[in-house]
Amino acid sequence: MLPLSPKPWSELTFGCADLGDTRRTKRLVKVAAELSAHTGNSLSSSCEGYTALVTGAYRLIENEAVKPEAIAEAGFQATAKIARQSRLLLALEDTTTLGYKPVS
Repeated sequence: MLPLSPKPWSELTFGCADLGDTRRTKRLVKVAAELSAHTGNSLSSSCEGYTALVTGAYRLIENEAVKPEAIAEAGFQATAKIARQSRLLLALEDTTTLGYKPVS
């Protein structure tokens, strides 16, 4: 569960993403809000039939000027900012390993 509703969370996390054009950043925020509001659904299902939103999302994803590293960096910076403001941080570690056996 998110501590914020999808739109404020998305704005906080991706609103400062440097994608070379403010319209791309706005699109990213909108798409991320839709995806977080519909966790586990596909992109087209998350957009609830809004063809223009789905088309815009795929154009954003396929745009060579949009660097995945810039999107990730925005998320990292937002997380670091929140962490610096927190009095207590929990460091969780998962030491689970998986092993696979060949099927005979």
